Amino acid sequence: MNPKNIKTAFKMRSQMKEIQKKLKQSTITETDKSGEISVTVDGTFKIKEIKLNVSELDQSRVKKLENNIQSTINKAIEKSQKSANSQLGSITDLLGM
Repeated sequence: MNPKNIKTAFKMRSQMKEIQKKLKQSTITETDKSGEISVTVDGTFKIKEIKLNVSELDQSRVKKLENNIQSTINKAIEKSQKSANSQLGSITDLLGM
């Protein structure tokens, strides 16, 4: 491996560590259309918080809320993944990919 490639590899490693640090600190929050459910996910795709803004939980609404929770979590994870991919794109640019 030539010295230029080694230098580039170390630079990429340093950038990856910095991006990973930023991702752990970043959060994405997604709220469903009704405003009753809010999910916060960090940049490593871990759910940090789920909030239900419901004054009374009517049993007829339980199934709908369960489906909304699942959908909202998936949207928050998708946004978090897009954010991570965007930040990691700078690394692939260095590689010429």
